Amino acid sequence: MRCATASYRAIGRGGVARPTVTWITPPRLASLPVERAQLEYSSRALAFADDGGRLLRAWGPPERPWGLGVAADGARWRVEAWGAGPAAARQAARELFSLDHPLEEFYRLVRCEPVLRGTERRFRGLRIPRDASLYEALLYAIVGQQLSVRAASAILRRLLDRAGAPLLVDGIEVPAVPRPTRLAALPVEELRGLGLSAAKSRAILALAGTVRRRSLAPATLRALPRADAIARLDALPGVGRWTAENALLRGAGRTDLFVAGDLGLRAALARYAGIERERPEDVARAWAEAWYPGWGSYATLYLWRKMVADRSLTVAG
Repeated sequence: MRCATASYRAIGRGGVARPTVTWITPPRLASLPVERAQLEYSSRALAFADDGGRLLRAWGPPERPWGLGVAADGARWRVEAWGAGPAAARQAARELFSLDHPLEEFYRLVRCEPVLRGTERRFRGLRIPRDASLYEALLYAIVGQQLSVRAASAILRRLLDRAGAPLLVDGIEVPAVPRPTRLAALPVEELRGLGLSAAKSRAILALAGTVRRRSLAPATLRALPRADAIARLDALPGVGRWTAENALLRGAGRTDLFVAGDLGLRAALARYAGIERERPEDVARAWAEAWYPGWGSYATLYLWRKMVADRSLTVAG
């Protein structure tokens, strides 16, 4: 991937108006979403500016987030950073849209499998949208356990209103998850008042403490065998397999996780593959492993995207 760099001014304590500006040339199979509807799978932390032509995101360490902006600029993507240098900005843009994943390998598998065949054209260039950290991914996953998307979103909004600190990026407020030190200072009773169960409240406080002890390393969890990485997160309070798989997919960028415990995906498998929701999760995992070895995360993403897109067509019809 070729890169070109413009001049850089770091943001100081008082802030400066001019961001770092740099560019990346994305791989051929890459699509920069231009509106929220293209990211049903995860638009939870993105802000859209310039009529959807520019995406803004909080990035960086949980305690010291900075602003990231990405916009198409001809064959290149223009990358802006408020609080980071050119190299960090380019790396963040690559991670945000998983640009280093060899998507053509997944598409070769898709063309041989009946359920997702055709999605490589329908959703061409769609890549896993990443979270800025494992902490962020785990926080979202814990809140979302056994809840509908709507209910989880409502609780998350209340949590962000209570403990979050949105970044002001180029005059636009960008959502940012509560910093671990801020979260750790909240009592369980206050978290419960936001709609969280007692168990989830304790799990979130334990997560904040884990991050403060710097016990979560995405690079380590990417390198571990899949089962070992899942077990490492499963050992955290309040984290089960569904939560661990979601966090590894979104926070560590692993490509080999089919989230078989997700009820929406099980509904999609029942609809498209005839695998009833009542069947054990291992049956769903066996389907993904048979057709998409090493690419279960993308099978998760594209199956979800297909289901949501087809549902929209049905409603519109």
